[in-house]
Amino acid sequence: MEMIENGEVETLIVKDLSRLGCEYLQVGQLTELYFPEKGVRFIAVNDGVDSLVESSNDFNPIRNWANELHAKDTSKKVRSIKKMQAERGERLGSKPPYGYRKKDAQSKEIIPDEATAPVVCRIFELCAAGKGPNQITRILTREQILNPTNQYYQATGTACNHLDTTRPYSWCGKTVANILENIAYLGHTLSMKHTTLSYKNKKQIRRPESEQILVKNTHAPLVSQELWEIVQEVRQHKRRPPKYMEGPNLFSGLVYCSDCGKYLVLCRTEKMREDQYYFRCSTYGKRGKDACTPHQIREVDLKAIVLDDLRRVTHFARMKERQFAEYINQKNTLELRREINRVQKELDAMRRRNGELSVLFKRLYEDNVLGRVTNEQFRMLSADYNGEQKELELAIPTKEEQLERLKASVANVDAFIEKAKQYTAIDELTPQLLRLFIQRIEIGERSKKHSRSAGQSVRIVYRDIGALDTPMREGDHAPHMAKELTEKEAIMRLLA
Repeated sequence: MEMIENGEVETLIVKDLSRLGCEYLQVGQLTELYFPEKGVRFIAVNDGVDSLVESSNDFNPIRNWANELHAKDTSKKVRSIKKMQAERGERLGSKPPYGYRKKDAQSKEIIPDEATAPVVCRIFELCAAGKGPNQITRILTREQILNPTNQYYQATGTACNHLDTTRPYSWCGKTVANILENIAYLGHTLSMKHTTLSYKNKKQIRRPESEQILVKNTHAPLVSQELWEIVQEVRQHKRRPPKYMEGPNLFSGLVYCSDCGKYLVLCRTEKMREDQYYFRCSTYGKRGKDACTPHQIREVDLKAIVLDDLRRVTHFARMKERQFAEYINQKNTLELRREINRVQKELDAMRRRNGELSVLFKRLYEDNVLGRVTNEQFRMLSADYNGEQKELELAIPTKEEQLERLKASVANVDAFIEKAKQYTAIDELTPQLLRLFIQRIEIGERSKKHSRSAGQSVRIVYRDIGALDTPMREGDHAPHMAKELTEKEAIMRLLA
C-alpha cells in the first residue's frame, strides 16, 4: 500500500481475489474505489478479473462474499477441532511449561524436565515458607539459575518473546507469580483460556472460567495437592512488609476475632521491639470500640501458644493413633449428617425442577405451534418458567457451595495422623507448617480490660480434625472438645 500511495505501482496481479482479502467490504472498497482512484490496474488471474475489462468485474461482489463465507466456515471448523482436542486433554500450545519437556519431537505429551523440574519445586517450597515472588526472584538470580526464556533457547535453539541473552540469570517477579498460579504443575491441563473477538478481528480476550476446559491427570505433577493449596492460601493473604521489617506476617490470613469474625492485623512500627508486636481486631481499628473490642494479643505469646499446642496434638496423634481417631470420629455427629442429607435433598430437588422446566418449556412451545395455547398464554407462561429457571440457576451453585462446606467439616483423621508422622520434631513455626496443620485461629477478648495477666481464649481450628480445647497432656486418653461453639453453632457458621 505504501508503494501505491507513492505512485510506484501501475499493475497489481494476484492469483485470485481471496489473495487480496477475505473481508468482502474491504475488498470491494479496494477494487471499486481505491485502485481506480490511484490509477492502478488490478488483475486476478484464476478468477479472470481485469479492471480494464468492465465485464470481468460483474461477479466480483459474489466472489468476495463467497470468499468471506469460506473463511468463516474454516474458522468455525478450526475452533471446533481445537475444542475437541482440549476436551481430550491434549496440549494446544507448542511450548511446554517451564519444568517440563516434550517426550519426543513429534509428540504432544510432556514429561518432567530433569534440569528445571527441581527449580519449580523449589519455587513452590520457597513461597510456602513465606517468600514472595520478588524475594524468590532475587534468590534465583543470586544463585545464577537460567530464566525460562534463556533456558528454553539453550535447550532447543528456539527464541521466545522477550528473550534477552545479555541477562540470562535475570528473573522477573511476574514470571515467578505465573509459575505459582499455573495449574499444569498439578498434572492438569487447562485449555481454551483465550479467544479472539472474531475470525476478522484477531485481538485476544480472556475467556471466563466457566468456558475454559480443565482436564485432570494428563501428565506427571511436579507439586503435591497439599503444597499447591498451601501456596495459594499464602498468596491470597500475602502482604508486602515495610522495608524496616525483617519478614512478612507469619500468621497472615489465619488469625480472626472470635466475636465479629473479622481478621486480626499485626501492628508493628520501626520503633517497636519484636517482642512488642501485637495483633488487634481490624473491626476495632476501623470502626472503634462501638463495633468491637481490641482482642489484643502479642505475637510472641501467640507463637508460644500455637507451637506448644501443635507439638502436643501431633505427639498424641502419632503415639496414640487409635484413641485419637476414636475421639475425632465422634465429632461426625448425627446432627451434622442430618444437615448434610437435608441440603443434599434440597439440591437434588432444585436440579430436578430445573430439568422439568426445560421439558415444560419445550412442550409449551409445541402446544403454541399446534394452536393448543394462544400467543398471550404462551408469553405469560414462558415468562414465569424463564423467571423460575433463572432463579434456580443462581441458587444451585450457592447450594452446592453450602454442601461442600458441610462435607469439608467432616473430619479426616487419617490425613492428619499421616501429616503428624512426617513432622516428628517441630522446633519452630513456619508459614508452610502453620497452613499444613491449622485452618484458622480465633482470639477472644481478655476477661479484664488492660490486664496482661487476665485470661484470654485462643481457639485453634486444625485442618481435617477441627477445633480442640485445652492442649493434650501426657496421661490424657483423648483431647478435650472446644467449648466455645456448640455443634449447632458450628453448622450455622459453616452456612454463613
